[in-house]
Amino acid sequence: MANHNKAKISKIINEELERVIEASLSSGFAKAIEAYQEVQIKQQKLRKAFVAEKNPKKREQLKQALIKIHKIVQRAELDFNNALMKEPIDLDEKVVFYFDKKKDKVMRFDTDRKKNKKFNK
Repeated sequence: MANHNKAKISKIINEELERVIEASLSSGFAKAIEAYQEVQIKQQKLRKAFVAEKNPKKREQLKQALIKIHKIVQRAELDFNNALMKEPIDLDEKVVFYFDKKKDKVMRFDTDRKKNKKFNK
């Protein structure tokens, strides 16, 4: 009887630990997304300013700023991808999210053939 209770308690503790770990991973993932989005917005504003600027000296300053922020964006993208790889996977889930570099955003792919428009053409 005592052995049975220990097994139950151990199982409950393990389940709770899994929930805590999963919650912390998700919060880390959310932080990585926010940081990545924030730095992308800054880069976009710099690009717009660079394109609109006519003064060669100011344009050169903006160019240097764009070069610096590009390195920051690369680091944020790396952090985002690392956080994404650490996220728990639900094998029952039919929707998959991935980062498309060409479109520069997170894309959604439905693995359920009935709901996926790509398979129903």
